[in-house]
Amino acid sequence: MKIFIRTNTGRGRPYEFNVELTTTVKELKQLTRKKTNDDEDALKNMFFTFDEDILDENDETLASYGVEEESELELRYSNIKGRNLGALGTRFADVNNSKGLKRCAWSQTAPRWRRTRHGLCLEGTCSNTECEAHDHNVIIPVGYKKFDILCDPDDTTTVCPVCKNFVQPTNCGFNNCWWKFQGIKQEGDDNRKAPKRCSSEWTQADNAYHYFDQLTSGTVTWKQLVLEAVKNKPAS
Repeated sequence: MKIFIRTNTGRGRPYEFNVELTTTVKELKQLTRKKTNDDEDALKNMFFTFDEDILDENDETLASYGVEEESELELRYSNIKGRNLGALGTRFADVNNSKGLKRCAWSQTAPRWRRTRHGLCLEGTCSNTECEAHDHNVIIPVGYKKFDILCDPDDTTTVCPVCKNFVQPTNCGFNNCWWKFQGIKQEGDDNRKAPKRCSSEWTQADNAYHYFDQLTSGTVTWKQLVLEAVKNKPAS
């Protein structure tokens, strides 16, 4: 059967593989390494995600994880940096607080750093003093895809649309899509309290810019936060 594997940046064409239902996770890792030209150390840190599940048992078959013809998996790498980020968390809008979700009609006079794309958009402040958008809240178009707020931001995925320098995302927006999130957030500033798991159902964003007003929603520390936007609502 034919399956596809995409890197977690979402850029470039996915890798295509012809495998069997009985192919194990370990065998798929070895096939993937040949195409990515990764070394043995990378193989140890490699893992896949599919349908919100982590394929973390090397000896299990693809069939046991529900992988089938035309399935698309995501390739990720666990490393020290990623684990530290998960332990410390990142500050981002409280997308679990729906009271902060606002709808803004399109503007004909918005600056070029506030242009969007259908689907998911991220927002953050450009810190490049030589950029026209310096100290402004810029929009980073992402599109129809899944984005891990802790793992995915880098100098290719979250950059200022004007100067192309890295921007740390702190908020998100949506338009012309269905979107949802899942995550783990720290309640308040007290690390003695257990983090809370939360998620949303699919929510529609029509032909306008839907974003979180952080003055209302607040900003919290996320131990994990994955945002996803699709063009059409998936069948339940």
